[in-house]
Amino acid sequence: MRKLVFLLCCVLLASLWGCSSSTSFLYANRDISLDPDDGVFLPGAQWRDMDGELIQAHGGQVQRMPVPDGSGGTVERYVWVGEDKRSGHLGNGVGVYTSEDLYHWDFHGDALRSVPSREALDQDSYFTALYAGYTPEQLDEVFAVLGADKVIERPKMLYNAATGKYVIWFHSDGPTAKNSYYYDIGMAGCAISDSPFGPFQLLGRYRLSQCPEDQIDCYPASKGEARDMNLFQDTDGTGYIVYTSENNKTLYISKLNSEYTYLSADPEEAVYGEDYIRIFPGAMREAPVLIRGDNGRYYLMSSSTTGWASNQARVWSADSIFGAWRNDGNPCVGDGASVTFDTQSTSLFQAENGQWIYYGDRWNGENLMDSRYIWLPVQFEGDRLTIRWQSRWSW
Repeated sequence: MRKLVFLLCCVLLASLWGCSSSTSFLYANRDISLDPDDGVFLPGAQWRDMDGELIQAHGGQVQRMPVPDGSGGTVERYVWVGEDKRSGHLGNGVGVYTSEDLYHWDFHGDALRSVPSREALDQDSYFTALYAGYTPEQLDEVFAVLGADKVIERPKMLYNAATGKYVIWFHSDGPTAKNSYYYDIGMAGCAISDSPFGPFQLLGRYRLSQCPEDQIDCYPASKGEARDMNLFQDTDGTGYIVYTSENNKTLYISKLNSEYTYLSADPEEAVYGEDYIRIFPGAMREAPVLIRGDNGRYYLMSSSTTGWASNQARVWSADSIFGAWRNDGNPCVGDGASVTFDTQSTSLFQAENGQWIYYGDRWNGENLMDSRYIWLPVQFEGDRLTIRWQSRWSW
């Protein structure tokens, strides 16, 4: 939905993209490139990998995890995954980058690739090796999910220490036979690999948890849909998927199974409050991010729904995942706070020294591959999460 209301938001977007004198400071870095050797973040600057190419990891996620060290072992690195927007809006692969310091990023290719044609699954050696043993019907489904004209958005990755596998979940969408609208499918895709660099093999895509019968469903015509999503791994290793559902009206948090490859229980058998929770019914939220702060409290940040244009963020917090969530309001402070400093949330992560960092996308609907990354330091004031603008900073 965020994309299809773009035209309706163009006027607002133009005002946010540096035209308003009250927020012009947000765009001080727009015409420069970040030099990773300087050891500073320049929110809104162009950011290039070590090959000099624009980093393509939009709608993404940053975290530390083990990666192959080239000699049969692993080493801890920062891993950045996200949408490779070189193809534009549709058919995005999932780009993967690694870094030792959060400034210098090495590109490892698209770990989950889009499929250029159905024939490629039968003829291209990359895909024939990856999907060896799949039936023609299963290959048809792979193409239906990963085809070059399909929606592949907001990819997130978890490493499962128990299985040694890397798992990617993403928002999978596209038109249906009944509707040419590119957001009519509304499902969550899952892929798995032995390496964070791929290749990732698609396992399937799924409808997720559903509104219980004793609650009011804000969009009963589309049970279990999943759109903007994120992943969260708790300190005990339990995995969760957090996503917007009910036509973007309600957020859900659903527990994953021990392999992170599906829900902890089928939607028809899931127990409310144990396998999933439905929160903020009717609030119209998307771009969710879930973390557990150093104080043990859980924080869920999200945006409203105004297309590519930015809007005011909101944070809720709770003492337990399936407990009572408190509305903490807008986490952003100062000028530009009403539009989240012209960003949309996609990741909150912790640097090696303990510094929490907010990562938001500044979408450029006219040139998606040059959408900018806005990283800002996060503070916890009491039990409240706060974000303030800085045009130049380091961790």
